[in-house]
This record gives sequence, C-alpha cells and structure tokens, in this order.
Amino acid sequence: MFQRILVVYIAVMVGAFAILSVVVHIEVRHFLAEQRLAVLQHEANALLPYLDHYGSSPYHNGHFTRLLTRFKQQDDASINLLLLGKGNELRKVHKLAQELTHQQDLVNGQAVNRVLNGQRVELIGPFIQFNRESMLTVGVPIRTDGLITGALFLHTPVQNLESGQVTQILLLIAIPVLVLSIAVLYVFTRRFSNPLMEMSKAVRAIGRGDFNQKIVVRGQDEVAYLAETFNQMVVQLRALEDMRKDLIANVSHEIRNPLTSVRGFVQGILDGVIPPSKERQYLEAANRELARLGHILSSMLDLAALETGKISVDARPVLWSQVVSQAANSVRVRAEEKGLQFIIDVPAVSVWLLGDFSRLTQIVFNLLDNAIRHTSTGQVGLSSEVSEYRLVVRVYDTGEGISESVLPHIWERFFTTSNRREAEQSRTGLGLTITKHLVERLHGSIQVASKEGEGTVFTLIFPIFSTAEADIDDGSSLRLDSI
Repeated sequence: MFQRILVVYIAVMVGAFAILSVVVHIEVRHFLAEQRLAVLQHEANALLPYLDHYGSSPYHNGHFTRLLTRFKQQDDASINLLLLGKGNELRKVHKLAQELTHQQDLVNGQAVNRVLNGQRVELIGPFIQFNRESMLTVGVPIRTDGLITGALFLHTPVQNLESGQVTQILLLIAIPVLVLSIAVLYVFTRRFSNPLMEMSKAVRAIGRGDFNQKIVVRGQDEVAYLAETFNQMVVQLRALEDMRKDLIANVSHEIRNPLTSVRGFVQGILDGVIPPSKERQYLEAANRELARLGHILSSMLDLAALETGKISVDARPVLWSQVVSQAANSVRVRAEEKGLQFIIDVPAVSVWLLGDFSRLTQIVFNLLDNAIRHTSTGQVGLSSEVSEYRLVVRVYDTGEGISESVLPHIWERFFTTSNRREAEQSRTGLGLTITKHLVERLHGSIQVASKEGEGTVFTLIFPIFSTAEADIDDGSSLRLDSI
C-alpha cells in the first residue's frame, strides 16, 4: 500500500511539473516573440528613411550599411523589399536586387496587400515560397511624397528565440524541487502508512488469537483517531474473549452439574439403591435439574437469535396488566420464600401495548427475577404509570446494588459480577443482555440506576398503543402486596 501511494503521488507531481513546464515554455516563447517583433518594428523604422527615395541606392549611405550589418549580427535579421513602379510593376534598384522579391513569391499575399494599403503587419511562419523556415516577420509600407511605393519586410528566424535557456533554468529549478518534494512525500507517506501496516499485522495476530496487541498513537489526525479506535476495539475483543472463556467454564459447570445429578438419581433408582418410597422425591429433583439445564440452553438460543435478527416477534395489542400478572405470579413464591415484600402497581387505566405477549412477559420476569436474586431483605417491586403517551415501568429493589465500576458492563454478553449468587440459580450472564435486546426490538428503551448497598432501579419506557378506563371504583392504581 505504501509503495502504491508513493508511486501515485510521484506520478501526479511529475505530471503536474511537466504540464507546468510546457505551459511556462509556451508563454515564454510567446513573450519572446512579442519582444522580438517589437525589436523588428524598431529596426524597420530605422531603415525606412533610407528607402523613401530609392532612385539612388541606400547602400551609398554608410550609415544604412552599418545598420543592416548590426541588425544581422544582433538579431540575424534579413530584409525583403517590394518596390512598385508604374503599373504596380516591380522596380529594381541597383545593389538592392538580392533583397527584392516578387509578390507572387510570397506565402501570405493577403498580408502583403495590407502593407501596400498602408497597414503594418506582424507574421509568424514561412514568408517566401522557396524558403519554408518559420520566421518572425514585420511588414511596413514605404512612402515617397505621401504615396505608397513599396513594402519593407524584416525577418528573423523563430528558432533564434532564446527559450532554450529559459527551459534550462526551469529544469534547474524544477528538478531539485521535484526531488525535495518526493523526499517529503516519502516521509509523510511512510508516517501515514506505518500505523496502517501495524494495524494489518495486529489484525493478523488477533486472527491467530493473540489479543495483546496495541498500536502506538501518534498525533491527532484521522490516522491517529483510527489507531485509537482500533486499540479500543482490541480492548473490547480481549474483554469479550475473556467473557467467552468464562462463559464456557460457567456453562460447562452449570450443564455438567444437573446432568451429573440426574444421572445419579436415575442410576440409583435403576440399581435399587433408592427405596421405592423416595423415588418420586428424587425424580422431582431430577426434573428441577433438567428444567434448570433447559433454562441455560434456552437463554443461549435466545441470544443467538437476537443477535442474528432471527427472533420472532408477534406484534399485536397486549394488555399490560396481564403481562405484569403473569410475570409476577412466576416469581411471587421465590419472593415469599425469602421473606421479601413484593409490590406490584399497575395504572388505573387499561394500557395496551403493540408487542409480543410472551416477550414482554420475559422482559418483566427477567428483571423481577434479577431483583429477587440480589435482594436479601427489604422489598422488590414494579410500578407502572402513563406519561405523555408512553408507559413508564420501574422495577426496583432494596438489595445489594451495583457498583459504579460494574454498572456500564451489565448489558454486555456473558457478563457476571463476583457478588454472591444463590447456588440453585444459573449464572450465564445472558439475562440482562437478552432483556435489553428484547426491549429495543419492541421499540422501547431501558435504563438503570443503582447505588451499592441501597438497591437498583430499572426503568422501561414503551410507546402506548391505546388506553381504556379500568373498572376500579376508587380510581386509584391497582396494588398487590405480599410479605
């Protein structure tokens, strides 16, 4: 990747320098051509006074001869004359014969006519048919007593323009700048690509199961932000891997224990070790162990279905009081066995939600079951109220609470705290994860507030489908207390 980026950058820079050099070269040649044409105009003006009376040769004038020689040496300038006599015929002047030319010999006859009409012209290109060299040409009319009697054309070859020196200067400047730019690009490209290469190596290491990877964050640009995000992802993956290992250990323990118990009970009955009078007692114990095992497996299957989006939700109007009643009846006995005050409040109106009865019941059951499990004395309860077309549900307890350091992690898969748990309960660490997924799937939200040693409150919010007045004489909320 680094090589490809560097090659692309170099190619772009070389291309840009090449285009810039061509443009500058063209502009410089155009500028030099304009300057040379201006010089030719000046030289033509210097020669015209000696051609106004061509009856006698201007070569008899030493100053005229010196001008021609100087112009030839300085600018490689040459002249052509078109001198007209009577009937627009070509006039020949002694010692000017080599400079005289016929109009039909000229390449651009239209330009010649413009000069003979009194205009000055500037041309770039071949001038005479038998000489195809590109020339810079200036044409001026020759006047005698106010009449146009001919045309003076002064030339210099285009190839004599000093653009080659300018090109050399451009190259002398461009090449060091290009080399320096490539060096700077190499350094910055390497700095940009090194974290990406480190990430690539780290990803391969993570793929092999090594989660002890960390990218050094340099700077505060987008690559540094990506590196920091990658490090956070590695930390989360490492934590998830630790949770997965803990889950395997816990689930293996939880599955092995009931299977061992069930096998022992059945083997005892088959071997006749357990007397017939106690067989029912042991079979009931085996049934409880199997139910516990089923709960563990069901939780794992539910989580897998939730994460893959394959869980089924039967959306239909559901009466909230029925959901609370069924979930409360499932855990009431456990609360009474622990001597807890069990309080259920429902609204004074019949609240209907659009959802799945079994999934809503599962949510309430999970939260009440979790509250009872973590409460030794005091109370566990559920309150419901309607607020702004929403149902607000609070499941609360006066149990052990959750520490601030642990609270952000309770929704994570496989997460279990080190707090004491009742021996007969499974510890998969999936209950709250499943609950949160179900709440969100039913278009609700869930939040938690807790203080260690004082208790925990889970707050659920669901959109209401409809409400109807309940058949309650005093208009107060329904309340069921158990002690």
